[in-house]
Amino acid sequence: MAQVLEFSGRLVRADKRPANPGRYDLLVGVHASEVDQDPLWEEAVRDVEIVPGGFFWLLLGRTVPLQGALFEEVPRWVSVRVLRGRDVEPEDGPRVPLAGTLFRLEERVEALEAAQGAGSAARGIRADLEQLEQRLESLETEVESSDLDQQVGELSRRLDALDGEEGRVVHIEDELEDLVGPEGDVVDLNERMDRIEGQAPDLIASLRAREAEMARERVGVLRKEVDQLSGAVGGLRELLAELRLRVEQVASRPMPSTEELGAVSRQGDTMTGGLVINRGGLEVLSGGVTCRGATVNSLEASNLVKAPKVIADAIELRGDFTVDNSHRALQVRLVEGRQGSSRKDGALFLNGRSGHEVVVGTAEEARGLQVHGPLTGRSYQAEDVGVAQAFDVYGSIEPGQVACVRPDGGKVEFSKAVAEVTVVGVCVERAGLAVGGSTVGGRALVVLNGVATVRADLSGGPIQAGDLLVSGPQGVARKAEANAPAGVVLGKALAPLAEGQETVTVLVGAR
Repeated sequence: MAQVLEFSGRLVRADKRPANPGRYDLLVGVHASEVDQDPLWEEAVRDVEIVPGGFFWLLLGRTVPLQGALFEEVPRWVSVRVLRGRDVEPEDGPRVPLAGTLFRLEERVEALEAAQGAGSAARGIRADLEQLEQRLESLETEVESSDLDQQVGELSRRLDALDGEEGRVVHIEDELEDLVGPEGDVVDLNERMDRIEGQAPDLIASLRAREAEMARERVGVLRKEVDQLSGAVGGLRELLAELRLRVEQVASRPMPSTEELGAVSRQGDTMTGGLVINRGGLEVLSGGVTCRGATVNSLEASNLVKAPKVIADAIELRGDFTVDNSHRALQVRLVEGRQGSSRKDGALFLNGRSGHEVVVGTAEEARGLQVHGPLTGRSYQAEDVGVAQAFDVYGSIEPGQVACVRPDGGKVEFSKAVAEVTVVGVCVERAGLAVGGSTVGGRALVVLNGVATVRADLSGGPIQAGDLLVSGPQGVARKAEANAPAGVVLGKALAPLAEGQETVTVLVGAR
């Protein structure tokens, strides 16, 4: 049977406070008395866990066996010291007494066997002892004692939280010391209160004197303000009297005539003289305005025309005709162009005699002209050349890339192979004539006929003016082969492509 002893204790420091939690090497000894220095038995136990509160648990006798004769005389005293390498610290805590009864089961069994022989009864007792030994060994193992160890550790942590070096009791004691100690807050507050109470009479007298001085200063300022207001009131009275005199003088004057004012004299529904409107415009609620002849040097329609109908035999503009000068529109319901007869409508001619251009919109606003019928003209000029169509784009395409129709139709994309039969033209930012609607929201302009700038390289050979071009990967054009069919030709190069250049001018649609 293993000669081991379960032992629980508490490790303290020199100031009698619990040791800090951690793992320690301990030297445990068994002494004959409480003050005996030479131990009867001694064992070093390594890596002992110390829980909060300084408590620990261990098994003695695992490395140095405990002999039964050691406990023939009781009590025995247990000492615990800390090992620091080869040094042993002195005992800081009191020794713990051990008392109990030593059972010599083996001697009693041997005596029983000697008395009764090696019969079945003795063998049964020995078997029971062996079974008992196994059960004791299972109890003595450290693994099955872990539950008890955890309970002890938990209780130790809770106790240390109250009574430990950083426990609540220590904090309460420190706080009480800070409050009521010799140098505590209460003493300091009492001293400060005594000092303030001693200074209170002088402070009150000083405050009263200061209040009286401020009151005198405020009264002086108010007196100055009253004097200033009195002077201002007098000036206002004089001004009011002068204004009353002027009103009386104006009221006594006779009313001026229409000729003196230069105004229009009205007799019934007929106005004689000139009509001058400087601001505000002319507003006719009903009946219209009939004009036999009108000369307009400069007409600015800043406000909406509210007359239901304006009839003029002839309007001659010698200046500018400005519409929407203040972000308002001039609304015209009907424009009639008569040609020599009042029975037949004629054409509306703009700048027919002067020959000047008709401008719609501005370069910044880029306003267009909507024509809901055929457009006939003798010539057409634009800064950009080429006729382009707006297409829906699959993915993305950039100006200068070769455009091809997708196999499923409907949308275009940049070319991805050499000499694609679905090639349609070159993507451009703007064109001389663009049809197909807006290019906003996943749409792009593609020149179908005319001049455009296309990305190209020398992968198919040097490009000279007049060479036919076909599509290539990544939307880059290249020189066509000699026997390339017409259906894959993009157009004809109008200039050579020098080394290092990335674009070339092409006549799209030329075969």
